[in-house]
Amino acid sequence: MYITKQNWLPTIINFAVTLFFLSIFIVKGGYNAAPVLLMLISLGYGIYSLIKRTLLNLSKVDKWLIYSYLFYFFTFILSLFIHGGKMRDIDTASRVVFLIPILFLLLKYPIKTCVLNYAIPLGGMSSTCVALYDKFMLNLRPEQNPRIMHIQGGDISMSLGIFSLVIALYAHQKKDIKLTALSVIGGLCGIIGSLLSTARGGWVTLPILLIVILYIYRHSLSKRFLLTFFGIIAVASVGISQMPNNRIMERIDVARKDIQLYLDNNDGNTSLGARFEMWKSALEMAKEKPLFGWGIQGATEKRKLDTKEKIVTGDIGQFTHAHNQYLDDLSKRGIVGLLALLAVLFIPLLAFMKGLKTTNDEVKLIATLGIAHILSVMIYGLSQGFLVHNSGTIFYFFLTIVFYTAIRTRQKAE
Repeated sequence: MYITKQNWLPTIINFAVTLFFLSIFIVKGGYNAAPVLLMLISLGYGIYSLIKRTLLNLSKVDKWLIYSYLFYFFTFILSLFIHGGKMRDIDTASRVVFLIPILFLLLKYPIKTCVLNYAIPLGGMSSTCVALYDKFMLNLRPEQNPRIMHIQGGDISMSLGIFSLVIALYAHQKKDIKLTALSVIGGLCGIIGSLLSTARGGWVTLPILLIVILYIYRHSLSKRFLLTFFGIIAVASVGISQMPNNRIMERIDVARKDIQLYLDNNDGNTSLGARFEMWKSALEMAKEKPLFGWGIQGATEKRKLDTKEKIVTGDIGQFTHAHNQYLDDLSKRGIVGLLALLAVLFIPLLAFMKGLKTTNDEVKLIATLGIAHILSVMIYGLSQGFLVHNSGTIFYFFLTIVFYTAIRTRQKAE
């Protein structure tokens, strides 16, 4: 496409979003490149808007979303002020504030639907290509991933797979055979990438989100499509289970044994047993300091003390978070912190759910992507501190802005 003075900025913006999906797994910290580029552009655009005195014209929901982001960051500042700690404790949360200018930019220059339709499946494919390369060429175990923490990577790969399947339903509805095929392949690749990571949180998410997505598109799907859809998943599942050096069934069996050991012997020395003990410890912390919690350092020290005094079984003192996003926020920043977390989840979720009440296929697609995005992160958070990591924070908040602005601009156009 020939780039003119009128379209160079939208072209760069759409390129940046494409880069985001393609770079997550390829290079270490690849998920930072696109948000940083868009943040710099948005700051320049903000200065230009101030000079030109351009009105932002924000809706009530726009403002609530921004307030929720600011409140989320404020709880980290408040916790640092009350409990002390180090400035790096707010490093991850500060990225949320830096992403807000991107919301203003994307409200002015929305992402094209075709960018999402092709970049997301290609991102899912890249996750599997990299995972297969690490496994069979470099002989690396999932936890030795040099680019992204394997649990985070597995969850993100599953999200890309789920997004791709949503796009496949949209493409099928539009009778776009090429996009349907690409999206199905991208969906399967994203799921395979998650399976290869051995991160079980994403595996739990898949059946739940499939039910939600199929329910949303229930009036648009034929019995033939559903049979084909589930047939492909069944064949792929059998194929994956028969892969050489397969650890998937092993991980499922280990999970079953971990639960049994915990129920029978209160064994906190297993992967799941340690999680159960961390959750118990976090709940006890919340009872002692319910309003503002213990702070990041305080919660870590309390886990070490619980281990030392044998209040819990297993060595949970080695962990820096509770492996449950909700309990982690509750223990570190109290009820205030938990409310902030719920705000950044439910405010955009409700906006996306309202977006389903439309006859516009593009709006419905993006609304479904937004719902799938938030619900998947909510489920990941049940067994992992997804937002404790930079990768999770950037992935969640940046994509929420991308999907939200895409649906807002299309609703405004209608």
